[in-house]
Amino acid sequence: MDKEKDFEIVDQQLDQILITDFELDSTVFSKIADAVPDMLYVTDIQQMRKVYSNTRIHQLFKLSRKEISDMGLLFFEKIVHPADQHKYFQSIQNLKLAKDEDLDILNYRIIDYQGKIHWLATKRKVLKRDKFGVPIEIIGISQDITEQIELNEERQRLIDEQTKLKAVQQRRLFKAIINAQEEERRNIAENLHNEIGQLLFAAQLKLGPSESESRNLINTAIKKVREVSFELTPVLLSDMGLEVALKDMLERKLDSQQITFNFSFHIKDHRLNNNMEVVIYRIIQELLNNTVRHAKANHVNVLIMQKGEELYVSKTDNGVGMDKSILSDPKKGFGLKSIVNRLHILNGVFEIFSTPNKGTKILMNIPLNGAE
Repeated sequence: MDKEKDFEIVDQQLDQILITDFELDSTVFSKIADAVPDMLYVTDIQQMRKVYSNTRIHQLFKLSRKEISDMGLLFFEKIVHPADQHKYFQSIQNLKLAKDEDLDILNYRIIDYQGKIHWLATKRKVLKRDKFGVPIEIIGISQDITEQIELNEERQRLIDEQTKLKAVQQRRLFKAIINAQEEERRNIAENLHNEIGQLLFAAQLKLGPSESESRNLINTAIKKVREVSFELTPVLLSDMGLEVALKDMLERKLDSQQITFNFSFHIKDHRLNNNMEVVIYRIIQELLNNTVRHAKANHVNVLIMQKGEELYVSKTDNGVGMDKSILSDPKKGFGLKSIVNRLHILNGVFEIFSTPNKGTKILMNIPLNGAE
């Protein structure tokens, strides 16, 4: 037992000798600190003065330890990036209230003697306190993470470029789809008019004067063929523009159903992009079809207005309302989903506000360059 106590006493003495030797030989600390590739320093946070700075810091700013120390607060104001000075000095204030075990972590930018910007990842702790226990010195190490930041920025730039490229490809695909759809509609409309319409007209000529009922049915069929043909290829849209075409559509669809309407159209230019006009026309067409079939409304409002570089489109009715859950039902709401898909490709926004028996309001915001 006595031998164990003797060994403990010897160990304690050796530890004390090592500690004393290390404290006396400050060059050991300096050599270790200078060998570190990062920035190592001790700062007096009451006087805002560097007490110690290693070689890496001297290399970055071309200043000696004494020059850095003599500059005091000016050193920090000079090297910390202006955009990061507020958070840097706020972190110093936080350290003045820190506990011994607290670790302050901060990323900020500095400017070296050549004006080059470096990103630093910094960790600091309280090193010394005054007799009242208030922190007066901190020790910190800062790692240069500029290369990592630049790599992240480059990665983000590539991601952004890919996103833009994808958006361009989507718009091109959208144009191709729209053009193909419109071309197919024109072909169907032409066949209806030239083939079915002419056959019905020829059948009508074969009827005798006494066959008035059959004549009336054929007249109705011819009228329906013309209506469907017009729906497929709205000539007014290409010839007269969106405002005239929409007003005509509202009159044709709603007047026959005894549904009143208000229509407002306010844009800066006389005509919009052709694809944009086709998209909006087809969207309003789908919404009006839904209103006539399902809403049981007797009044409709349609508003199209330009706000800066965006187009604001709204359609409201006073019908029975709409169940918005149909948008998430794969078996329902195909018309509305087609509208959402068109708007998504155009970077547009689609919102539905509906209350049972109090009508439905549909709002859309579309960037004017969305179809370009």
